[in-house]
Amino acid sequence: MVFAFHPSGLIPFPFGFLATPPIRMLSFFFCFFSLSNYICVAERKRSTAQARAKADTNFKASIMHSPKIHTFNPKNQTSDFDVYILCKGLNSGKPLEKPCPNCFVISCKNSDDMDFYKTLSFGLWKAKHFHQFLTGSVIPFIRISDFKNTIKAQAEAVSKDKYAFVQDVHKVKLIERKEKQMYETLALLADVKKAMMYRHFKR
Repeated sequence: MVFAFHPSGLIPFPFGFLATPPIRMLSFFFCFFSLSNYICVAERKRSTAQARAKADTNFKASIMHSPKIHTFNPKNQTSDFDVYILCKGLNSGKPLEKPCPNCFVISCKNSDDMDFYKTLSFGLWKAKHFHQFLTGSVIPFIRISDFKNTIKAQAEAVSKDKYAFVQDVHKVKLIERKEKQMYETLALLADVKKAMMYRHFKR
C-alpha cells in the first residue's frame, strides 16, 4: 500500500499507476505529451518530404517527355490532357478553360503533365513574363517559337524546387479568390450607400 500526502491526511493508492506520487505523475504526462508532439512534428516533416520528392519525380518525368506545342486548329483532334493558352492580346499566355481561334495548345500525355504545364503557364502569365515577347502594332501577339522556348526554359528553371513553385501558385490563387470576394463586398456596399441616399430624394 502506497500513501500520498493531502491536506486532509494520507490517501492510500492501493495498486498500479495510481500508486505513483503526484509529482512523478505530472512528470510522466509531460514527457508523454512532449514525445507525442515530437512524433507529430516528425510525421509532418516526413509527409512534406515525401510530397516534395513525389513532385520532383513527376516533374523530371515531364521534362523528359516535353509536350508538343502547336497552334489550335478546330479541325484537329483534341485530347482531355490538352492545355489551351491565349496567344493574342495583352493577356497572351493566359491558360484557358476552353480553346479559341487565338490560342496555342500544349498537348500533354497525362493529367500530371497537364496540371504542371497549366500551373507553369498561369505563373508566367501572372508575372507578366510574356509581355517581353509581345509583338504587333494593332493587336499584340506572341510568336509560337518564343512561347515554346519560354515554356521549355522556365520548366527547367522551376525544376530546382517544383514543389515550392506549385505551393506559391496555389497561394496566389487563394489570394485572388479573396480579392474577388473583397471586390464583390465593396460593390455591394457601394449599392447600399447609393440606396441610402437615393431614398431621401424626390422621385
